[in-house]
Amino acid sequence: MRDIEYWIWLSSLEGLSPKKAFDLLDKFKSPDVIYGLSKNELKNTKGLTEKNIKELLNSDKRARVGTIYQAMIRNNIKMVNIYEETYPQKLKNIYDPPIALYYKGKLEYDSFSIAIVGSRRTTVYGAKAAGRLSYDLSMRGVAIVSGLARGIDSIAHRGCLDAGGKTIAVLGSGLDNIYPQENAGLFKEIIDSKGLVLSEYPPGMPPLQHNFPARNRIISGISGGVLVVEAAKRSGSLITAGCALEQGREVFAVPGNIDCAYSMGTNQLIKEGAKLVLNASDILEEFEYGGIQNFTPIHEDTNNEICKEYLNLFKGLTTDEIKILKVILMGAHNIDEILVRSNISAKDANSILFMLEMKGIIGQNPGKSFEVII
Repeated sequence: MRDIEYWIWLSSLEGLSPKKAFDLLDKFKSPDVIYGLSKNELKNTKGLTEKNIKELLNSDKRARVGTIYQAMIRNNIKMVNIYEETYPQKLKNIYDPPIALYYKGKLEYDSFSIAIVGSRRTTVYGAKAAGRLSYDLSMRGVAIVSGLARGIDSIAHRGCLDAGGKTIAVLGSGLDNIYPQENAGLFKEIIDSKGLVLSEYPPGMPPLQHNFPARNRIISGISGGVLVVEAAKRSGSLITAGCALEQGREVFAVPGNIDCAYSMGTNQLIKEGAKLVLNASDILEEFEYGGIQNFTPIHEDTNNEICKEYLNLFKGLTTDEIKILKVILMGAHNIDEILVRSNISAKDANSILFMLEMKGIIGQNPGKSFEVII
């Protein structure tokens, strides 16, 4: 078999927990070595149960590897294993990291990231808060992580995309089995915008109920902190918050109406010590994140009506052109400041600024300073 097929085999064994697979790798160093172990060798391996041994020797599980690999090729799904440099470093250090991740999109972690999660059923207040916070964090160069679920997750991804930022979706199913189906368009948009979609589950895996609590440890594991926007008393979002605490991540929560069922979970988190969040700066001040936390979001800007007027001019511009124009509108004029706030490379930013000048939208002043001129 190819090297990747050994990784597919070991990472897709349902009867072997991620922790057991990780421990086996720690001992034997390579999945092909584990693949070749005899029944007696497995019996002499500390920590393996009879069920684990049967799973490792299961001929049907070995035979399906080729089918999974062909599905990866057919759907342009790639894999990164835990030994590779491109595997998310934060995730590698949790108690039970996936030994491999299936992914589509741009496998880069050059931005600090915050997870935003919450109820699948949301109030108008929760939707507005999630969208605003996601947008504001993204405008400050923060990547937004969520689970592509209905409700708060989808709104968080959308807020990030609207700001031209990078969003990462973590699924509880195979990447050829998008759940919920209505988010297929959002899934494609994330990938097309140079975002990333991840799963520890192989192609063909349906969205089984028990996959989602396990998925939540990845959402928190690749993030610097977790923000819960709305959550009932018993909510998957609270599981994500619990994972974050176990992993040493910061936990944040948006306060809500004490009479609203969807605020009971978040209000309880705050009562137990989660940081209350009213704006993006409440999150960023907990981290060493340069001077970007002083950046004023558009909805807080004193020239809000002027900014709204300019928003009508964004039609016909590319995503990156809109991103650059927005940071100029919100007070970034010097090239260095524009680069920091837009999180776009100097080469790309200079090209975009040139195009905006050619379109007559901005003008350049001495000292590489820019302003909107229309």
